[in-house]
Amino acid sequence: MKSTAVITRGDEDEDPVSRKSRVLRLARSRRPVESFADRPVPPDAIQALLDCARYAHSASEAQPWRFVAVQQAMTVHRLAEAAFNDPRLRSAPLVIVACARVHSHVSGTGRPSYPVDLAAATQSMVLAAEEMGLGTCWITGYRESDVRDALDVPRDVPVVAMLAIGYAEELRERPEREPVENVVAWEEWDRESR
Repeated sequence: MKSTAVITRGDEDEDPVSRKSRVLRLARSRRPVESFADRPVPPDAIQALLDCARYAHSASEAQPWRFVAVQQAMTVHRLAEAAFNDPRLRSAPLVIVACARVHSHVSGTGRPSYPVDLAAATQSMVLAAEEMGLGTCWITGYRESDVRDALDVPRDVPVVAMLAIGYAEELRERPEREPVENVVAWEEWDRESR
C-alpha cells in the first residue's frame, strides 16, 4: 500500500486570502527606484534573493537560468554603459544579470520558454527585495554584446534582463495602474475594451 504524505506550508491556520494579500501588498507597495544609496546589500540578502530566483517555477521545471551577481564598481559601470548610461544602474550596489541556459524547454508552440521562465525568476527577486526593504529596477534595454563582454558570457547564452538592487535613495511616484476591466476579460476576448 502506498503511503500518502500531506504537505503543508506551515501557515495552514491562515486563510488563503490573507496569504494572497501579503503578496498583493508587496506588489502594490513597490515603487520604481530613481537612484540607490551608497550602501552595500548584505551577503545574506543577496543569497536570499538568488534562492528566490532559483525556486521560481519554469516550464517543465527545466530551470533554464544562470545568474551573474555583480558588485564590483567597475563592472557595474560597464553594465551601466551597456544600458545606454542608465543612471539607476550606475548607482546600484548590486546588479543581477539573468541569462538563459541554451538547452531551454521549447513549448508546443515552438517558442522557447526561457523568456517567461527568467521573467518569473526575476519577479520573484523583485518581490523578495521589496519584502527585505530593498529597491529594484528591472533593466531590459541594453547592448547585449557589451553585457556579454563585461561578464564573459558565452555568445550562445541569451542575456535576458538585468536587475539593479539596493537601498533606494530616491523613488519615483507609483505609476497608476489600468483599471481591472481594461486588462482582464472573462471567458473570451473582450473586443469592446481598449
